[in-house]
Amino acid sequence: MPSRIGKRDPEGYYVVVARRGIEPFLEGIGDIRIETLGDKVVIRTRSRNTALRILEIAEKKGLYYG
Repeated sequence: MPSRIGKRDPEGYYVVVARRGIEPFLEGIGDIRIETLGDKVVIRTRSRNTALRILEIAEKKGLYYG
């Protein structure tokens, strides 16, 4: 079964790309880096479980940029 998230980036982070507006839903999720690029939000984390949780939130809210 293929993973819903890709491999880590060269710096060792899992990367999830979402649409702007996801930021309020990420409050309380620790150890993430958020970078806004136009209408996209790039979220990086070293934890695979955290990346999957962010992906799930983005998909449920219709904010996944994938």
